Amino acid sequence: MRNAVLGALALIALPSTANAAAFMNGGFETGPAIGAQGFTTLANGSTAITGWTVTGDSIDYVGSYWQAGEGSRSIDLSGTGPGGIMQTFDTIAGVTYNVRFLLAGNPDGGPTTKVLSTVASGNLPQVNSFNINNTTRSNMGWTPFTYSFVAGASTTTLAFTSGTQTAFGPALDGVSVTAVPEPATWAMMLIGFGAVGASMRRKRVQGRAHA
Repeated sequence: MRNAVLGALALIALPSTANAAAFMNGGFETGPAIGAQGFTTLANGSTAITGWTVTGDSIDYVGSYWQAGEGSRSIDLSGTGPGGIMQTFDTIAGVTYNVRFLLAGNPDGGPTTKVLSTVASGNLPQVNSFNINNTTRSNMGWTPFTYSFVAGASTTTLAFTSGTQTAFGPALDGVSVTAVPEPATWAMMLIGFGAVGASMRRKRVQGRAHA
């Protein structure tokens, strides 16, 4: 039990040693200035959105052009063509993580069904789709989705990619990454089990003393 408690305390300590590479800016609120048109196109390799790198062709960094899923910024994962974004952050090998995000679609043009691929390094991708029927720029119809992965190393790269081969792609916002359960929760559970075990041992010793 002592080893289990020490392991739990180690789990608490691990994330705090790597805060510089913690997952960040899942709402895309920190990024470059947006022009009067309400969005800015960012090309492959751009790191202008804090924490993220643009992949594929390009993306649109969207401000007032349409209703954000949360806050005031969001992403069209197809800029002038299908693109994507990725971020590398600290994880604990063997731990399961849930990625939660909001998905919508650019309502300005086809296809009607927008396709998004989500993948974490070392894991299988997940494909989700969004139908833009009955949506508008002022009513985007943001829908929550969850993607789960098991970290295989001390860092993981999470990538979102447009599967829509036009300039009117899937829209993304509100990304969060959470350990399942969080390391601190595991630690408290193990410490609690240790306390229960110690209490039971004391009762057994007291019972023998009264016998």
